Amino acid sequence: MSGFGVFLAIATAFSWALGCVVHTTASRVMLIRQPLASVVLGIFCLVMGDLWLPSLHLFWLAAASGVFGIIIGDACQYAGALTIGLRPAQVCQSLSSCFTALFGSIYLNEYIGLQGWLGMFVATCGVILVVLSEQRDAHNPPVSSKQRNKGVILAAVFVALGIVFSKQALQEGIGALPLAFYRNAISTAGIWAVGLAFGAIRPAFGNLKANPGILKLFPLGCLFGPAGGIWLSCVALDYLPAAVAAMLIGLQPIALLIITGIMERRIPAPNSIIGSIIACTGAAILLLR
Repeated sequence: MSGFGVFLAIATAFSWALGCVVHTTASRVMLIRQPLASVVLGIFCLVMGDLWLPSLHLFWLAAASGVFGIIIGDACQYAGALTIGLRPAQVCQSLSSCFTALFGSIYLNEYIGLQGWLGMFVATCGVILVVLSEQRDAHNPPVSSKQRNKGVILAAVFVALGIVFSKQALQEGIGALPLAFYRNAISTAGIWAVGLAFGAIRPAFGNLKANPGILKLFPLGCLFGPAGGIWLSCVALDYLPAAVAAMLIGLQPIALLIITGIMERRIPAPNSIIGSIIACTGAAILLLR
């Protein structure tokens, strides 16, 4: 087990947690955020001489990772943040590690074992406790259990698929930086295609014009989210098994409780703290298997 990979995965958890805070605030102009992140990553690739055209097979792996992990996964995540609240939506991403372990055992031949499954079960119990606790939080919108459960499962499954495809692409030779670039570039094309189909382009620019202050959030959003955050996650995946990386990245609940607690100047509900600790305990059990 690589200590450097563990550090990068935990750094990704904090990066994505902070990025989610920024992105939820600027959720209506995400059509503009994604191309900016692609440009930033493209510049880094050019500077480091790492912008190469992968084989068709690697390109499709990167494309699948971008479609499932960013286009669909992020859409579910941000929709969940607006539907059930930011912290419950983020905590639910811990479940993606369970699906990642399952898919990894099937497609990547990664060994889970009894201790691994125990860790995922413990983490899932922690997630459920936090979701139930945060559902009663007055800061979060009321939502039916059907909506909540649907959002939780969809986001977790698609994020897991994105991680598995990324890991497979890394195993087959693509570098972490070009993978992050192609994931973002392909997802940008997909997001804009969907935006054009549903007439969302003009409203996005209209919202930006009406709220120019949102532009100040873009640099932070790119740094911690689709640019820096995804790059960190790809490097972590390069050093760790997909299931372990996903579980550590899924420690976003702890990161988010700290970040939002500082920003909102309030202490999370006791059950939220306990549930997050339980989720982290499950991650540790999986990590030490």
